[in-house]
Amino acid sequence: MIINVFGSTISALVTAACLAETGNNVTLIGQIPNELAEPGLKKLLKQQMELETLQVSESHQVNADFHIFAYGDGDCSQALKITAKLAEEKHDNSCLIIRSNFSIHIVRDIIEAAQMPIIINPDFAPEGAAIEGFQRPDRTIIGATNGDAVAKFRRLLAPFNRFRDTFIQMTPESAILTKYATNVLIATRISLMNELALVAEQMNADIEEVRQGLGSDHRIGFSYLYSGVGFGGAYLERDLERVQTLIDESGSKENLLKSVYNINQQQKELLFRKLWTHYQCDLDKKKIAIWGVSYKPNTNSIDGAPSLVMIEALLHQGCELHIFDPKLDDIFQNWMQANLNSEQRSRIHTHATMYECLDQADALCVLTEWKSFWSPNFTTIREKMAAPVILDGRNLYDKIWLQENGFTYFGVGR
Repeated sequence: MIINVFGSTISALVTAACLAETGNNVTLIGQIPNELAEPGLKKLLKQQMELETLQVSESHQVNADFHIFAYGDGDCSQALKITAKLAEEKHDNSCLIIRSNFSIHIVRDIIEAAQMPIIINPDFAPEGAAIEGFQRPDRTIIGATNGDAVAKFRRLLAPFNRFRDTFIQMTPESAILTKYATNVLIATRISLMNELALVAEQMNADIEEVRQGLGSDHRIGFSYLYSGVGFGGAYLERDLERVQTLIDESGSKENLLKSVYNINQQQKELLFRKLWTHYQCDLDKKKIAIWGVSYKPNTNSIDGAPSLVMIEALLHQGCELHIFDPKLDDIFQNWMQANLNSEQRSRIHTHATMYECLDQADALCVLTEWKSFWSPNFTTIREKMAAPVILDGRNLYDKIWLQENGFTYFGVGR
């Protein structure tokens, strides 16, 4: 089939590459960045471009079977502009697929303007596992009412639906709410675990033991039961706000999602509060090492990352920061330029290795669970640091063992 994919997001790149790999003629109307943190994506894109099943262009194919929107949230105006153009060029066999996580109001505007069959196909694949999420989805939501378009879309995605039938058809409105509700439930589980972690510390319980007890219940499961320093990413907080708005418009006065949001904001400051207390409210001139800036492993995204809150709080207290992240790039540099003054930026030093940033550090804060951080050389850590203080924001380490080996250890709910 002939496919246009619009956007420069990870979702757009993965969609274009995976559909090209299954033999379709795909045009990506977007840009491929020089650096891609998503595992396997750069290689897959290169392969398909060399095979000429995928091309990158500023122009779309007018006679395409599918036009797929995989824009970022901030590209609403571009999406509406392209929709109007597609409507002018209306082709009898074309269908518009919306994978973007737009607001319900933008989606309605697109549907009204498109003048062609529309399918809402939310992208549920997580960053860091986006290719696998596309190729082996746990469910494929098809929000549509046009039977012919649905049948054709099923044929397009048939290569990714061989193990078991993952297709779930519903109305477009239900598909949109399913995407929102998925993110909201994930956020709620995380915030609840972080609240329970605070209770665990007060009770002298260990939230990791509690997590094992909870997750073993088949009605609950283990997904997103990890306590930590809060969630980030482009969509969780945004969809919390969107669903809360829809709840308010329904006439309900409940504030569950506002609490979920507030808990998460407070959790992002948790390690700072622990460090502040440990050093008796005096962090001026302290040298703090930070492992992990991205909001999760296997991505360079820092949208809503707890690390940014931690960095700003430490800078305001006069700290000198030494930072390592495996995918640290211009995104973080741009954030510093936009949010920090020159004096604050002068107190941030980035390093090429995780151990290099530990020299004479007064504390190490682990904020992202990159696999390279899971089993570090603790002898090297202790020898390099001025004070062997570890603040484990992802509960990666054995608290008792570290304490027995001379470390001061702070986890979450432990």
